Amino acid sequence: MELLKFYPSPENLIRNEVEVLRYLRDEPYIKERQIQFAQDAGKYYDQNRHGRSGFKFESFFDVWHAPMHRKKAERAGKGRRTSNARLTVSALIELDKGAFSNVSYCLAVCRIRFNRLTILRKFHFDVTAISDTSTPRLQQHPRCHLQYGGEMLPQMTIMGCRQTQLDTMCPWLSEPRIFFSPMSLALLIDMALHEFPDPRSAKFRARPEWRSIIRTHEDLVLRPFYQKCVDVIVDTRGNNRTLADEFYVG
Repeated sequence: MELLKFYPSPENLIRNEVEVLRYLRDEPYIKERQIQFAQDAGKYYDQNRHGRSGFKFESFFDVWHAPMHRKKAERAGKGRRTSNARLTVSALIELDKGAFSNVSYCLAVCRIRFNRLTILRKFHFDVTAISDTSTPRLQQHPRCHLQYGGEMLPQMTIMGCRQTQLDTMCPWLSEPRIFFSPMSLALLIDMALHEFPDPRSAKFRARPEWRSIIRTHEDLVLRPFYQKCVDVIVDTRGNNRTLADEFYVG
C-alpha cells in the first residue's frame, strides 16, 4: 500500500509538528516544571518553522515514578520526591525532493540515580517511506512499526548515557518490527506522560488546548491509518488479503 493512501503529506505533518513546538515553548507547566524542554521547544521551533528540509526535535522530561522509588535514595533527599526518571523524546522527519525519506520517533526511559542515568527502555516508532521494489529485501517489514533497542541518540550521549547500557539490549537485532499505528510528536509526548504521570503533568494533559492538539493529531495521523485497516478487514470482494499483505513492504 502506498504511504500517502493512509499517511499525511510531508507539508501537513511538518506544519502540525511545528505548531506543537510553538504551543509547548510557552505552556505554563512546561515553562515552569520542564525548563529544558521549553527551551528546546523554542530552539527547534525556530529551526523547523519553515519546514522546507524536514523536522527534527530532541528533549526530555524529568519525572518521579513510583516503581523506580528507592527508600535509601528518598532518605538522602529527606523524603522529597525528586525526579527519578528521565523520558527522552525525539522526532526526525527527513525529506528527499519534497517526499518522505525517513520518519522516526523515539522514546527512551532512563533511571536517574545519584545524578547518573541508566537506560532502562528504548523504543522507536518508524514509518518506512520508500519501498525499493527493484532490489527486494530478504525480509519484509511493516510500513508503520515499533522497534525495541536501536542506536544511541546523540542527545542521550550528551546526557551521560553509556553505550554499554544500550548494548545489553542487543541493538544490532532489528527484529521484531511490530506492526503499529503511526506516531507524532504530540501523541508520543501524551503517551509518555500518561505512562509516567504526576499531578502536574496530569493537569497539563487535561488542558483543553492540549486535548485539542491531541484530537487534531489523532485525526491527522491515526484516523486514515485505522480507516485503511478497517477497509482491509471488512473487504468482501474475495481478495482474501490480510493487514500484513497490505502493510508489509520489501
